[in-house]
Parts: sequence; C-alpha cells; structure tokens
Amino acid sequence: MATRIPLSVPASVSATLVAAAPERPLPAEAVAGLREGLPGGVDLRMTEIDGRDPALAETISQLRCPHCTPGVDPLVAVLLEGTDGHLAVTCTAPPGWPPAHLDACAATVERVAEMTGGMLLDTERAVLLPPAWRPRTSPSPEHFPIRDWVGVDVRVDDDGRYGVDTTGMSRFGLPDLRAAGLQEHHIHGWLHLMYGLAGVLVRRVLKDAGVRRRDGVHMVPVEISVSTTDTAIAMASQPGPARPPGPRPPGSRTAGPAGSEVRRAIPPGRATVRLRHDTSAGRLLVLPPANHAEARWRDRTALVMCQGDDAP
Repeated sequence: MATRIPLSVPASVSATLVAAAPERPLPAEAVAGLREGLPGGVDLRMTEIDGRDPALAETISQLRCPHCTPGVDPLVAVLLEGTDGHLAVTCTAPPGWPPAHLDACAATVERVAEMTGGMLLDTERAVLLPPAWRPRTSPSPEHFPIRDWVGVDVRVDDDGRYGVDTTGMSRFGLPDLRAAGLQEHHIHGWLHLMYGLAGVLVRRVLKDAGVRRRDGVHMVPVEISVSTTDTAIAMASQPGPARPPGPRPPGSRTAGPAGSEVRRAIPPGRATVRLRHDTSAGRLLVLPPANHAEARWRDRTALVMCQGDDAP
C-alpha cells in the first residue's frame, strides 16, 4: 500500500479578494501605481464583476442567511446584488515560501477599497471582511496561520449526515479537504480537525522548496497525525479550555474570521486521519486510518480535538 500521495502543484497560485459596491470609480492612473508597488514575481489582475459571478453569487447567498453570517446587516446582500462594478483583485505568484501573492492581494484590495469606498469581500470563503482587515502572517512557514485564507464549510448530505469541506486551499496550490458521515455532535471537534489538518498541509507545501519548479510534485503522507496545537497555529489561537458552540442550522456555513467559534482557545489533543485523493472531484478525502472502525473513529476524533485526549 502506498504511503504517500503525489500532488501536482501548479507553477503559479492565485488569491482573489473583492472591493465590492464601490461608491466612486477607481482612477485610471491608480492601476499602474498599484502594479508598481507589487513585490517582484507577483502579477496583478483586476476585473469588474457583478452579482452573476458564481463566487459573488454564493457570497451574496450566505450574507442573506442570518444564521450563517451573524451580525451582518441583511441589506448588505441586497446592496451587493443590485450593484455593478465590483472590483475583483487577483494576485498571482509562484507557490511555496513566502506566499507573496497573499500579502500583495490583501494590501492591494485595501488600497482599492480606500480609493473607491468599497467594502471588502473574500468570495473564496464567502465572507464579508471588516474594514480594517489585514491577514495574520508569520516570519516562517512553521507557524504560518491559515485562518484568513482558508475556511471550513458545514453541509448536510442527502442521508441527513453532516459533512465538512475546506475552501481556499487552492491559494496554496493544494486541493480542498472533504469529510462526510458526521453527526451534529461531531461538528465542533471536526471544525478543529479540519483547520488543523489544512494548516499541517499548507505548512508542508510552504516548506517544500521543490514546488517552485514548474509543475512540481508535492508528496503528502497517506496518514497524518493532527493535534490541537496544529489547530492553534492554523487559527492563531492559544491552547487552553474550550466550550463547544451550539449546533448550527442544517446547511449553514461557518461565518469566517468575524464569527467563527473555532477562534476560541483550543485544548491539547491529537487524532490521526487517512487521506485519499479524489481526482475527479479535485479533493482530498478525510478517512479513518487503516483498521479503524469508522463510527468510533469519528466519535474519538471529535472528542480528542475538543477535550485533549490522545486518540488510540
């Protein structure tokens, strides 16, 4: 049985943020100035989009849902849907460390929003960003937090079970993660697990110098151990006691950095997962390790990621 999964990492990776519902047009000369201010190796593309853009349409749908985006005025969704000329800012750079395209995208969209009076959206994670938002970063890949670039969505499948999916992993050249077959009481611990696992995978690819080669291949272990320390790094949190949040409504998504309960202090714990690359769906499936009963593994994973026991 193979112990590693080869993942093809593209020669360039991108991040997109949106300056939405601008109150005034962006001066034509400003675009040249924005490009001049970019670090070497980073390319900039700016595109006007409207409510028919699939990513923006999904974001508008989420902002209409008070359970999905608590604290957001529902009129924001109405404004976004009825406004043209939203400015999508995309920055592209080679994969690996440092992820220069991320900081460049955040800084550029902030300047665009200041010049146009627009609001900030992350349509990859379907969230409204606060006006003073800037992503957290790290001087080294070992402690790089992903919370401002990767989200976790909760869904309800046809069988009534819950599933969790990451969004935003493509910003690092990786496929998103998917887990299924969960029950409602699993969700809190599995949100911790998915953020921690995403953080482990992102840190691995950031440290892999080989991904800078064109069409580089990045090797991922089939079985990976994930701790709540990994989750704390991913979420820029500190280990400590945590209280599980209340259940989310069926079909709702996490609210992102402004409303996610996963931002709370995270206790110590560890679980092991097995990955399988579903190439047709373009995702890494999160499965039980070999010789583990699925139901017990899901229960134990939820427990240890919340309460700090070590998985057997």
